[in-house]
Amino acid sequence: MDNLVIRKYVNEDFNEVIKLLKKHFNISDNIKSIDDSLNSFGIVATTDKKIVGYLRIDKLYNPFKKCYYYFLSYVCVDSIYQNMSIGTKMLEFVFNYAKNDSISYIELTSRSSREAANHLYLKNGFVIRDTNVFRKDI
Repeated sequence: MDNLVIRKYVNEDFNEVIKLLKKHFNISDNIKSIDDSLNSFGIVATTDKKIVGYLRIDKLYNPFKKCYYYFLSYVCVDSIYQNMSIGTKMLEFVFNYAKNDSISYIELTSRSSREAANHLYLKNGFVIRDTNVFRKDI
């Protein structure tokens, strides 16, 4: 895809990103903004000025390993544009960004039912850890 651009999210991307996230994830209808900070930001993939992919990066500190790492969430590509290497290009952007940001490793979680996403992660060097993810809503 010749006209693909991968870049950091800006506030003007909000409406298109929310539409994309609603297609792929069970997110709240009353989100008014996506707050970025020094340690949390989004990446978008655009083609012909249309947002076709998104992922969120949180930079976290692991005090036991004494290093910083990225935790990725909300990784998605519009279904019309899947299997066009957009997910791979977004991950490559993250990998390059991480190298310049002194990041030691990158983590993410994915449901087993997201077969295409899981294939993308494995193809790009992620390994499945033997773990369970627990959550308690408060």
